Amino acid sequence: MRNTAWQPEQPLPKYADRATAAAIITHHFFPISPRTLERWPLTVRRPNKATVYEVNELMQYAEAKLQTAYAYKQAES
Repeated sequence: MRNTAWQPEQPLPKYADRATAAAIITHHFFPISPRTLERWPLTVRRPNKATVYEVNELMQYAEAKLQTAYAYKQAES
């Protein structure tokens, strides 16, 4: 995991940079890299040329992606 200011025991921030957003999604839903967020259709804000995402929108998209993911039962050995 990349070095982020957010830790799992802390409340979610309103906005997050790419590394922090990836850490939040990895903790709450599924493993993801910060580069993957570049391909998601999310609103990006660029204060001082830094890329930040709104965490509520990020969480909604990740949850929808998880709910629509292909699911199957693995064979027992």
